[in-house]
Amino acid sequence: MPGVSSNSGGGGGHGASMKSWFAATVIVIGFVVGGVAIIYWNWPVFWIGVGIVVVGSIFGAAVGIMNEVTEYGGSGAGGADPQSPS
Repeated sequence: MPGVSSNSGGGGGHGASMKSWFAATVIVIGFVVGGVAIIYWNWPVFWIGVGIVVVGSIFGAAVGIMNEVTEYGGSGAGGADPQSPS
């Protein structure tokens, strides 16, 4: 069994708060609804899916979903560059 990734827990990566997971789930549901609607050529349901994605994106922006992401998975604002001397 593989070990735990260094990006999990308090090691950095992303905060993975429930608000962020909820926003991401709503956005994915919108994409699925829109994708299935395209397969069945149901344009009203496609636009409902687009609306769900927009609502999820607005919610994600409101809760600061992108503020939880660090570039290198390090702790602190912006993460720590793994190639810089410490």
